Amino acid sequence: MFQFAAFVTICKNPGIFIVIYRIFTCKFAKNKIILKHKKNYSFKLINNSKIGLALILGSGVDIDDSIVSDKSVLFEEKGGVHHKVIYKCIVNGKCILVFKGRRHFYEGYSLEEITSNINYAVELGAENILITNAAGGLNENFSEGDLMLITSHINFIDKLKFSAVKNNPVFYCKELQDKFRNSCKITNVKLQEGTYGCYTGPTYETNSEIRFQKRIKLDAAGMSTVPEVIDAVSKKINVAAVSVITNLLKENSSGQTSHSNVLITAEKATQSLKKVLPVFISQLN
Repeated sequence: MFQFAAFVTICKNPGIFIVIYRIFTCKFAKNKIILKHKKNYSFKLINNSKIGLALILGSGVDIDDSIVSDKSVLFEEKGGVHHKVIYKCIVNGKCILVFKGRRHFYEGYSLEEITSNINYAVELGAENILITNAAGGLNENFSEGDLMLITSHINFIDKLKFSAVKNNPVFYCKELQDKFRNSCKITNVKLQEGTYGCYTGPTYETNSEIRFQKRIKLDAAGMSTVPEVIDAVSKKINVAAVSVITNLLKENSSGQTSHSNVLITAEKATQSLKKVLPVFISQLN
C-alpha cells in the first residue's frame, strides 16, 4: 500500500522524480555521459576510507601498477582527445583518488567542465591534491624527463574568471611542496623548480613565442593545470603541482614536437613518479 501511494505521489509530482534521479546520477561529461553511483559508494568516503590525496595525471603520466592495490574504476570516458578514467586505489595504506586524463579548452569544453575533477574531489572529501602535467621546458638547465615543481604561474587564458578567489592568494601549498621536495631527496630523483605558463592550446610554440616566454622568465609552458589550481584554491584544497618536462623549447630547433613524442617522454618520467609518490603519500596526514 505504501509503495503504491509513493508511486502515485511521484506521478503527480514529476519534480520529485527528477530530484530522486539526480541523487543517484550526476552529469559529468560534455556528451552527457552519466556517472552512476555504484553500490557501497559515498560522496564523502569510499569504502569508509578517507581520501588521502587526489591526483590529476597529465598526458602520458601514470602511476605504476606495482605501487597500487585495490584499484577500482569509478568512471571512464573514451571520447575526446584524451582517454579519461577516475579510479580509487590504495598506495602506502592511504586511499588515493586518481584522475587520469583531463579536459582542455582547445577541445571546446567550458570552464566548468575543465574543472569538474576538482568539484568531484571536493565532493569526495579530498583536502590535498597533486596536479601533474606534460610541459615544454624553457629553462636552459632542464632536460627531457625532468620533474619541475611549479612554484608560480603566469596565466595567459582570459577565460579564467573565478570570483571566489581572493586577491593575491597563495596558490601552492608550502607544506605540500616541502613534502614533495623531501620525497625527491629521499628517492634521489632530480627535481627542478620554476614558473609555469598556461595557454589554451592546442598548437605548440612558434620561435617568436619561445623567445618571448624565455624573456619573461618562464621555465615551462603547457595547456592545463592553472584552471584546476585556481578552482581548487577557491575551494580550500591544498595544492601542489608538478610538470613533467616532455620536450625542450628552443628557437630555430630543427626538430619538430609531436604529441606522440610527448607521450613517450612522459611515460619515461613515470618511473621517477613511481619512486617519489609512495614516499610523498606516506608523509600526508
